[in-house]
Amino acid sequence: MNTEEVQRRLWEQSKRHKAHRESSTPLFPIDSYAGRIRNLMDLMHQPDWLAKAADRVLRRSKGKAAGIDGVTVKTFQQGFQQKLECLRMELKRGSYQPQPVRQVMIPKSNGKMRALGIPCLRDKIVQEAMRMALEPIFEVEFHDNSYGFRPHRNTHQAVFRCQQYVRYKFAWVIEGDVKACFDEISHKSILKAVREKVMDNKFLQLIHRFLKAGSEMEGVVHPTHKGVPQGGVLSPLLSNAVLNKFDWFMHSKGKHDQAMKRAHDLRQPNIRCIRYADDWCVFITRASKRVAQALREEIATFLSRECGLQLSTEKTRITHVQEGFDFLGFRIERSMGKRGRFVPKIKVTTKAVAQARVRLDQAMRYRPHQESVACRIQRASAVIRGWSNYYCIAHNFSGYAGKLDHYAFWSAVKAVSRKLDISAAKVLSKYYRKSTILVDPTCRLIKFSDTKMKLDYHKPIPYEPGKAVYEDDHELEASFQYLEGHRQGQADLKWHILKRDQYQCCRCQRTVTAKTSQLDHIQPVHRFARFEQANSPENLQTLCHACHCAKSRSEKA
Repeated sequence: MNTEEVQRRLWEQSKRHKAHRESSTPLFPIDSYAGRIRNLMDLMHQPDWLAKAADRVLRRSKGKAAGIDGVTVKTFQQGFQQKLECLRMELKRGSYQPQPVRQVMIPKSNGKMRALGIPCLRDKIVQEAMRMALEPIFEVEFHDNSYGFRPHRNTHQAVFRCQQYVRYKFAWVIEGDVKACFDEISHKSILKAVREKVMDNKFLQLIHRFLKAGSEMEGVVHPTHKGVPQGGVLSPLLSNAVLNKFDWFMHSKGKHDQAMKRAHDLRQPNIRCIRYADDWCVFITRASKRVAQALREEIATFLSRECGLQLSTEKTRITHVQEGFDFLGFRIERSMGKRGRFVPKIKVTTKAVAQARVRLDQAMRYRPHQESVACRIQRASAVIRGWSNYYCIAHNFSGYAGKLDHYAFWSAVKAVSRKLDISAAKVLSKYYRKSTILVDPTCRLIKFSDTKMKLDYHKPIPYEPGKAVYEDDHELEASFQYLEGHRQGQADLKWHILKRDQYQCCRCQRTVTAKTSQLDHIQPVHRFARFEQANSPENLQTLCHACHCAKSRSEKA
């Protein structure tokens, strides 16, 4: 089966259904449900379709935490074909039952905790197969100003779009805040939104079973009566299907094309809305604050009636663009430009800078004492890389990057000084190379200023069925991962032995790096009275992954 061709046909059929639904007139009424997609459940147990979904899930889930069954990617790949065939037959017979998600609490940026639901691998594969079928169907319906968890769309495009509306003289902004959107969204609303496009009771029942699967926390399974688990690949799509009604509701409030030109000439109000998942901003022009307050009440009523969601009246603020507003972690405000005119600028918030400093300290300083210097540097570099790539579109990024580079450097010096119990001067003499802290040429503390600013806006690439790419692909699944390695204190030793062996495998003489090699004990650790004796340089060698696996198998035999 050609999965791309099937997705293209689903997309074309969905387009015909939308055109058929919108062609209705009062004189010739038609059935809006005619032309819905049928027989989706037959796709779920097609071998090629399920194998494609499994391949995507296994690549995306590598290194991530397991569900309640404890099955990891490595475990699932043992006897992969048999497990996949068993799963396919369960779907074909209708006996498949999703397992509860494993609930994990992770900290949010505001200090509160967020519930993250981690499905088991079997459920992830089925959810991916369902997403592959539903994605081309609903991409036809989604509004162009919706950016969250959609192919070829990201947060930067949503922020740039907000900047454009400020440039177009929109005066008032409603910063939307929904109370626990993913936890409170109505199951009835989800099934209703899917039923408007899909006519397959077995497929709808499968969605219903996923919604009612429950969540397990500390050994206790709790039933779910509302909401979708954050961490499943299907949850963002189902949430977008429901909130898409909000997008078109706001679209109906605004004026477009010729009506927009007439409204401009007559000085009448106009409205636009930008949404990224459950975060949204409504822009209003040529109107007073009273109009914005009335619109906020209409939005609250609509979300309660259609989506089962509550609008936080305290956190949903109405602000003037002159005061500036926050969206997706950025601050958008008007300030003086190069030509002496006020222009909208995207800026890094002081809160984001404070969070970056906290995360740097957590990555390097507030770690177990036995953790190696290399592990701390690599973890901090990952924090720097992620923060820089996200905030590089801000006008004041370069100014904050220099300050954060200074903070990161001295935070690393303090961490190494405390770890090795030496003075800062000795840390600098041992690790200071090329204006940074360096363990090895391939293990160095990178800088915020290494990332270039990106101030250009690119429109989202038009959707093509079968060729969709999620730019925030890592966010589709739970990002809660295992701890990095089982022996985090040996990373420094690994770099030393790797350098001694001249970056070559001691068996096959293949050139290796830190990521493609293993630090191997020539004699097993259990033969030594003390762990320090086993870690002497004479008992250590560098092996590539293949040679290390072969050596481990021979020792177990």
